Amino acid sequence: MAAATLVAAVLAGSAAAAAPKPWTAVRTEKHAGTVIAVLTGQRRISSFGPPEYRRLRLVIRNAGRKVYDQGICGSERCGLGSHHSLSLQRVWRTSTPDAIVDFFTGGAHCCFESLIVLPDASSGHRSIFHDWGDPGYEVQRFDGTSEFLTADDRFAYAFTSFAASGLPVQVWTIAADGRLADITQSRPDLIEKDAEQWWHTYITQRSEPDGDVRGVLAAWCADEYRLGHEQKCTEELAIAQRHGFLRGPDVWPQNAKFVKALKKMLAQLGYGSA
Repeated sequence: MAAATLVAAVLAGSAAAAAPKPWTAVRTEKHAGTVIAVLTGQRRISSFGPPEYRRLRLVIRNAGRKVYDQGICGSERCGLGSHHSLSLQRVWRTSTPDAIVDFFTGGAHCCFESLIVLPDASSGHRSIFHDWGDPGYEVQRFDGTSEFLTADDRFAYAFTSFAASGLPVQVWTIAADGRLADITQSRPDLIEKDAEQWWHTYITQRSEPDGDVRGVLAAWCADEYRLGHEQKCTEELAIAQRHGFLRGPDVWPQNAKFVKALKKMLAQLGYGSA
């Protein structure tokens, strides 16, 4: 777990920990339109240096009516090195601002999470929690709809180290029923752009003596599968294997075993043409 890893690392490098600082109250309040969102809790500097939190609570009112009031701490969301931010922005299809609490749980290559509350949902509110992993997200408007642009964190460490891994693009939106939906397939323009970037990285790195292209080639294949070009991926995998490009640290599968593992993963994750 990210928080536990951070604690272990700090303990290993410190002969003696200082006493933690006292807990102090923290409060963030946001106003937009008819919505008021208040995030409260307690914060202190831990014995090991990074801050930690407890008793985080989010209260949202829409036109004076309380629509959300819950504690939102978790072992990692309020753990060592965590950070939180509160914003109000329209990410659903109504004119009412929605509340977003973004969490960083601390640790290396992990993790960005979001709690999204829709005050104008028919049930009075609807909350969505999503773990974005290491890539985080960016909100963009496209054709009148808010989209969350991110990348598929499931590819991290799947075929090589994190630094050499490629994460294919993902696009999410909040559907009419208030649920977060993967709509990547509807944005071939973004998939094509992403595929071009991974292809350029692949052909640049495959000629390097110590290059490990398994991660970026996997991301390129994922994009090509999305575009309906499965055969294009298969042909390039064969070329790469023939030229010895699919080798690297043997912690991960190489050559034919890599090809088999990649195709299995793409099938399991639902990649492929519509």
